[in-house]
Amino acid sequence: MATDFERAFMFLRPSRVKFRGSLDLRLRCVLGVLLFQFCSWTAQAQAQAQNPPQPPIPANSYATKTIRIVSGSIPGTSTDIVARLLSPALGERLGQTIIVDNRPGAGGLLALQNIIASKPDGMSLVITAANHSIGAAIRKVTPFDAVGDFTWISTIATYPMVIAVSPNSSIKSMDDLVNYAKQNPGRVSFSSVGIGTAHHLIGEWLNSELGLEMVHIPYKGSPGALVDVLSGQVDVMIDTATFALQQVKQGKLRALAVSAKKPSDDFPGVPTLNQTISGFEYESWIALAGPKGMPAEVVQQINQELRVVLATPEIKKRFADIGAVSAGSTSLDLKQSVEADIVRWKKVIDFRKIPLQ
Repeated sequence: MATDFERAFMFLRPSRVKFRGSLDLRLRCVLGVLLFQFCSWTAQAQAQAQNPPQPPIPANSYATKTIRIVSGSIPGTSTDIVARLLSPALGERLGQTIIVDNRPGAGGLLALQNIIASKPDGMSLVITAANHSIGAAIRKVTPFDAVGDFTWISTIATYPMVIAVSPNSSIKSMDDLVNYAKQNPGRVSFSSVGIGTAHHLIGEWLNSELGLEMVHIPYKGSPGALVDVLSGQVDVMIDTATFALQQVKQGKLRALAVSAKKPSDDFPGVPTLNQTISGFEYESWIALAGPKGMPAEVVQQINQELRVVLATPEIKKRFADIGAVSAGSTSLDLKQSVEADIVRWKKVIDFRKIPLQ
């Protein structure tokens, strides 16, 4: 294939361009170079429009050794996937390698306790999610302050919850579900991935707001719940967009609604829950935090570089592929969001008389 330079001179060959009289070869060369430069500038402008230049990597990074991001989940889960997607690019901007340290167990408590015990120097961080605030609301005893014992750095990603049914279900919409559940109290069931999860509490929140008595059926994971929903043993599946997206695309589930504030591009034509229940909005989240007492300048540098990475087209696309939205925040906004979530879930737990765990 001809290069821009070759195409420029081919265009100016006498066989392609007819001039009146003779044209000096040197003039043709000059015109060719100018045309080549124009093509190059055009290509560069197009490339920059598609991939905007990133801010320069800071010369003085706080990081002096390998950075550790602790995850309380097993490899392959949403938080783990997000941590591994981010680590190479964030490590490059901070000037150090970042490793993901999986420490599953006790509902994520082991990872959180490990971070609390770490030095607040920015070399040990934790990737946490919305179940952090739910745990604080539903546990009888939490061995730490769920807000005050951490330095909150930034939100990483958000994603809605999805209300779905089997494609063979007679329930075609949220109105159908509400009407059927009201006509059959205690006979409509919904799945979750465990007691005290966002899946469970979204279902109980629907019960409390709509005066329903849907029955909660907990599972150890989404795949098991999906099997029983598809077989008709359970009526409704409540799950994260990160799990439901592929199931809906493949026709295995019919989405009735998403819990986001506005309709999701990932679920075209699917209404939001706030169209059925005014003010019913919830987006689950994944965030980055560290031990209490991290220096403000370190927090600011991590926050700034993380948000640069989150704004790149590659990361946005990779997140979209798993049903999430790239979403950076200020440290203060994240902290206030965690506090608000704890208050919200305590109200649902109290109203529905859900036993503390």
